[in-house]
Amino acid sequence: MVKKYHKVFVTGDTHLGDVVFNYQDKLVDAIKRDNFDAVVFGGDTFDPWRGNSIREILAKYDQLFKFLQKIKGRVVFIRGNHDQDIDILKRLGFSVRKRFKYIGSLGERVKIIHGHEFDDDCRRWEFITRKVSFVENKINQCLTKIDNQTFIRFIRLLGDIDLKRILENFRARANHYRHTDALIFGHTHLPMTDEAGKVKFYNWGGWQKDFDLDPRVVIHKEGKFSNLDIK
Repeated sequence: MVKKYHKVFVTGDTHLGDVVFNYQDKLVDAIKRDNFDAVVFGGDTFDPWRGNSIREILAKYDQLFKFLQKIKGRVVFIRGNHDQDIDILKRLGFSVRKRFKYIGSLGERVKIIHGHEFDDDCRRWEFITRKVSFVENKINQCLTKIDNQTFIRFIRLLGDIDLKRILENFRARANHYRHTDALIFGHTHLPMTDEAGKVKFYNWGGWQKDFDLDPRVVIHKEGKFSNLDIK
């Protein structure tokens, strides 16, 4: 049965372990701002460019995960295309899902997915992507030693996603979500609020500042959706 939630915090694409992520304090503070019924991480929580094991990443961001452990009954992790090892969070008592559906306080039907479902390259090259994770890890170790964020972002642009194609795919498949009032997804790292047919959609953006934007989150409260900067 789909549950009802009155206040929901949604973010994603944190890519923990990536050398660019340094917002642990801000993320914890953002979650603490209200007593949310659900806190949803919408995918790509981790990153195969990390160069470290998941356990090492959990230790590095211990402040975040110690806090999340205290509220783990309200925390949901969505599996993204970079989350091959996310099942370790199940062993820590967290909920890990492919998607998350709920009913808002005014009866609105909401679905949260990561968004790579609309990315042709992710679907076409999923097997190969998994096989090259080892190489990506080695690259990240080198980039960490270089410690130059501008250079790192330039390198990552070589494998940038086709944003226009992803949005075209979403709009073409909007009818698949006709029983949903609001669809929340990420993957593109670009925050958006728009509508396709009768479906409103919201994108939380990302924490990598790929577009020189501050990290953002989506807050769903009292029937309203807000796409907010985290400064």
